[in-house]
Amino acid sequence: MKDSGIDRKNIFLSTKIWASEYENENAVEETLERLGVDYVDLLYIHQPAGNWLAGYRMLEKAYREGKAKSIGISNFEGKYMEELETKWEIVPQFIQVETHPYFTQKELRVTLDKYGIKLMSWYPLGHGDTALMNELVFAGLGKKYGKTPAQVILRWHTQMGFVVIPGSKNAEHIKDNMDIFDFALTDEEMEQIAKLDKNERYYHRTDEQLVQFANWKPEFEK
Repeated sequence: MKDSGIDRKNIFLSTKIWASEYENENAVEETLERLGVDYVDLLYIHQPAGNWLAGYRMLEKAYREGKAKSIGISNFEGKYMEELETKWEIVPQFIQVETHPYFTQKELRVTLDKYGIKLMSWYPLGHGDTALMNELVFAGLGKKYGKTPAQVILRWHTQMGFVVIPGSKNAEHIKDNMDIFDFALTDEEMEQIAKLDKNERYYHRTDEQLVQFANWKPEFEK
């Protein structure tokens, strides 16, 4: 960021507080210090592990103090989302969860729509599943619009109203991922894609993993 020469106000910076840091009262200040900034644009808690409510209270405090311009939760679904809904003082602006055409988060979106919480998709391309990429509907739409199946899927995300974060370290892939704003899927095409929903996810978190998350120390603490 510093080397880019771009004004800080034109950069959207997001980061997360790890589960083992939820009870560290200085976690936000230490995060800002490591990043060399006065604020972040979006601050998450990473998992509903350990004392996650203390972590969420930390986000609310950071938001009130202007150290986080918006706050979010990651991987909060089911009972965890239901509990948070009864305890938040500030509604999170974002939630980051696995979302793709095989798993569209229908049930969760009922709650999100009620509060105006934006869904941010991770595993947006189905964790690179070739079965998803090879679905005939994406091949056909790709041919129609001169796009790859991946670009069609990313366009679907944006038209669903999702914030989408495809991961890549390849410069050409990153450019391709951004090249999705010169076409639009029709309502009929969106309905075709909707039929692919299997309510089937790739990431399956266990209670044991939540305990591990709460006890794992990030590199800066070791």
